[in-house]
Amino acid sequence: MARVPYPTRDEYPAVYLAAYDRMLRERGETHFFLAFGNIPNLLDPLLSFTREMREGAVIEARLRELAIMTVALVTGASYEFNHHWNLALTAGVRREQLEQLADAETSDVFDERERAVVRYAREVTLSLKVSDETWSALRRHFSVRETMDVVIAVAWYNAVVRMLLPMEIEIEDWYKRG
Repeated sequence: MARVPYPTRDEYPAVYLAAYDRMLRERGETHFFLAFGNIPNLLDPLLSFTREMREGAVIEARLRELAIMTVALVTGASYEFNHHWNLALTAGVRREQLEQLADAETSDVFDERERAVVRYAREVTLSLKVSDETWSALRRHFSVRETMDVVIAVAWYNAVVRMLLPMEIEIEDWYKRG
């Protein structure tokens, strides 16, 4: 059971009901966003930030999802790993890539661009910084803007798992992994 309640619409402050309704429209009743509803003044900006991070990105969605899945795998954040499994498949990540993500450096189901993203996500998540070699590999394959999309996705999802895990947010009963 989560360590924080999931506020219902009836419990929400009237001044922030529009943000709560927006959350339901855009994200459904996902436990992470419901938990974040305990800080009503931040819910709307959070929804805007996460939407812009996804929709405004120039990097391919499948590469962003590989980065997110790597963060989830490395941190043991099963909620995030399960939630992004279907998103990754929809974005074009192959099932065998998800199944072999822990071995991305040696698996032949990843190309050099994908390995550069996974390596960056793994290094940042584990040590908070990256080697010159890892940074150079990322920059060799991606523009500055694409690189920044990877940087912000990895940073944000590292923040997400550092909220999910201490709050013990559990997967929703309705969620089904594909």
